[in-house]
Amino acid sequence: MVSFGLMFRPGHFPLAHMLACLKVAEDAGFDQAWFGDSHLIWHEVGPYLTAAAMSTTRMRVGPLVSNPITRHPTVVASMLATLGELFDGRVALGVGRGDSAVRTLGLAPMKLAEFREAVRLMRRLCRGETAEVHGTPIRLGWLSRQVPLLLAAYGPRVLEMAGAEADGLILQLAAPSVVEWAVGHTRRGAEAAGRRLDAFEIVAGAPTYISQDRERALSRVRGFPATVSNHVKDLLRLYRREELPADLVEGMEGITGYDYLEHGVPDAPHTRAVTDEMAERLTLVGTAGQVREKIHRLEAVGVTHVCLYLGIVEPDLHVATLQTYGRDIIPNFRRAVVAPPSPGAGGIGRAPLTSGSGD
Repeated sequence: MVSFGLMFRPGHFPLAHMLACLKVAEDAGFDQAWFGDSHLIWHEVGPYLTAAAMSTTRMRVGPLVSNPITRHPTVVASMLATLGELFDGRVALGVGRGDSAVRTLGLAPMKLAEFREAVRLMRRLCRGETAEVHGTPIRLGWLSRQVPLLLAAYGPRVLEMAGAEADGLILQLAAPSVVEWAVGHTRRGAEAAGRRLDAFEIVAGAPTYISQDRERALSRVRGFPATVSNHVKDLLRLYRREELPADLVEGMEGITGYDYLEHGVPDAPHTRAVTDEMAERLTLVGTAGQVREKIHRLEAVGVTHVCLYLGIVEPDLHVATLQTYGRDIIPNFRRAVVAPPSPGAGGIGRAPLTSGSGD
């Protein structure tokens, strides 16, 4: 079984429009409302998470993704935990080392060792446990609902950290071969830590464009591979090209001059080197049948949640896109009803990682 979510960039569309879309999405069977967290190029995420939670009855809300640089880890944990207390536990925390939110400040993503400690701190607080900061014991004494923490990753070491330390993994791409490789690293991290990954969530997040006009669809998602290229170039400084999946690295080195003020914009100058093949392999484009088939392939290699980056779709097509998913795609992934995880399960997922990973 695969659950579905959608992601908006705060401020990219009027709030009333976004909330109306969330109502359509909830009626169509979507389970999660995600919002990007990059406080300089978009609006601050907190008010949007609150508004989304107030405007829905079933959907979870969360940032995709926050980071422990622009906010102290205790602030990140407290923000999501507070939302969980106010809205029946309908929250999930997506967190990464920092991309646009930190690079626009002239900062670098958090170093791995420091990030591991930040993740452990946030997860302990989100589970109601006692943590330690500068030798001082701390906890969220008012917490009554655990908040799952999902780790965004591209490279082997952070993927293995997700398996060892987190409740789920966020992969910002929709290439089945890359997902299969990433799941293998995540599993290795879990095994090394002596963990079982029951109820572990594997999120594949990517733009979507449903259309029979392939050229139009590809033109709308062309900004996404350019965004991914920044992460790939970071990886290529640490790993040999042959250590990474071909579907992740192919063509990425040709993308230059990325401008974070046009982060994810389809026709930004930095998208000129993005080929049709690159755009297609990393996103969910085509007819409903073609997209449905690709999601089945993602499910087969371990994906349990698909998040649609709806911002690249023209606003007058948002409702139609959501309704198409609700009518022609989502029902194909509702094969069983699975009870939500118990409070101690430590995940937001609906299926264990062991299903069809191919590892």
